[in-house]
Amino acid sequence: MTQLPDRGDGALVLVLAGEFDSGTMSSFRRALGDARVARATRTIIDLSGVVYADSCLIRLLVQAHHRLPRFTVAGPLPPQVRRLLELSGAAAILRITPDIEAARRA
Repeated sequence: MTQLPDRGDGALVLVLAGEFDSGTMSSFRRALGDARVARATRTIIDLSGVVYADSCLIRLLVQAHHRLPRFTVAGPLPPQVRRLLELSGAAAILRITPDIEAARRA
């Protein structure tokens, strides 16, 4: 996971890459907590580099959606991640944009 530099627009952008399951969620969980404490005006999570995810990632995304202002998931979403979001019902809850720039405009 990487945090992109601040562009002065109040957005906290986290880029996730690799595998995300119960054993690898701690840094993402901490970053979401930091976003809440920092009072970012918008939080964008780029999932385009995620190669594997399970329900732990979905749960954290939905929780963040409810706790953080203007929470957005950015793609392009890998097919496995898109399917997981659709099957879980999270796709109907989360704001999902095609990419980070679209998320910044949303």
